[in-house]
Amino acid sequence: MKIYGVIASPFVQRVLMAARLKGHDIAPEPPPGGAIHSPEFQAISPMGRIPLLELDDGRRICESAAILAYLDETLPGPALLPDDPVERAHARQIVSLAECEMAGLRPILVHNVFKMGDAPDLVDAGRAQVAKGLDAIESVRRPDDRFAAGDRPGVADCILAPLLTLMRIADPMAGTAVMIDERPGIAAYEKRAAADPVVGRSMSELTQAFGAVLARIQAET
Repeated sequence: MKIYGVIASPFVQRVLMAARLKGHDIAPEPPPGGAIHSPEFQAISPMGRIPLLELDDGRRICESAAILAYLDETLPGPALLPDDPVERAHARQIVSLAECEMAGLRPILVHNVFKMGDAPDLVDAGRAQVAKGLDAIESVRRPDDRFAAGDRPGVADCILAPLLTLMRIADPMAGTAVMIDERPGIAAYEKRAAADPVVGRSMSELTQAFGAVLARIQAET
């Protein structure tokens, strides 16, 4: 199988982390044509987004959540969701909060980081959404859990850790790190996640690769 994407994407890091937690190191490959906007990639990706998983028989799966679930269900290795139904629901609620509410990061990145517009109202709304989502995660997380939803990393970490990392990376231009630091439970989780060899690897890769992208953007402006 092939995973098309780049390590600078938090969505690609989700699926890379999932595979690694299962014991499989799958190196991402550049999109066909060399970029996500190439005609070759646009022809095979329904939304033109990364990651895209291509199976050995030629079938493809798009969207990081679907790819992550497929890898968990098909790759040998420890399950990324708990066996107990209540524990699975607990992990899934954190996944849902991180995916849905922290989507407010998008307008912050678009306008404050990539400078693709000037819409302070959208940025403020995004910050409010992220803050509310983090409050909810802080509320439902069990403070004694080492990871996002339990004592070993799983699906919730694949989603949450890259998003927190993205907030750290964007901080100089977006002032997003303070939203983590104001919530001691999430801040403590972030440190434990970064110390884990698998989760921390993805966080480090994302920091370096996304940071290089920002450096190029700043050099061009």
